[in-house]
Amino acid sequence: MIRNRTTVKLQPGLFLQPFVVSQLVGSVIERVVEGSDVTAAEYAVTSSLAALGSATPTELARRLGLSPTTLSAMVDRLVRKDELRRVPHAQDGRSYVLEPTPKGEATNARNAQRLAQELSSLLLHLEGEADDVLAALGRLEDALRSTLDPSRDPRGVLEER
Repeated sequence: MIRNRTTVKLQPGLFLQPFVVSQLVGSVIERVVEGSDVTAAEYAVTSSLAALGSATPTELARRLGLSPTTLSAMVDRLVRKDELRRVPHAQDGRSYVLEPTPKGEATNARNAQRLAQELSSLLLHLEGEADDVLAALGRLEDALRSTLDPSRDPRGVLEER
């Protein structure tokens, strides 16, 4: 079925609700990183690298949904703060990978403990299963990525807009 504006019920909440959730998550993450050497946005970068071990800037930007220029500015700040380091890429001499420094590992460990406390509190207040919420957010992420890049349509069929 081809959908158009007359057959689709508009759902502005699909943008407003994630915006509100993003603001609230940001407030919680601000509490997590308070007193550390990183901002909430920088913590997204450092905690992702802690989980991955290392990544190229392109991989990290794609994973986090950041523009390359935004990530580049954050990486520059994190390198100056000695939280991250650039290491030459083993297969591509023109590129590099990012990895945490010992200071970055210590900062991330401290913040991860605080994050675990916040997650425990969140789970006490969450109605339903966390996996169900994550699955719904994953579907929303896929839809948003496809909206931004229609060639990435997960169904393999581009709908008329």
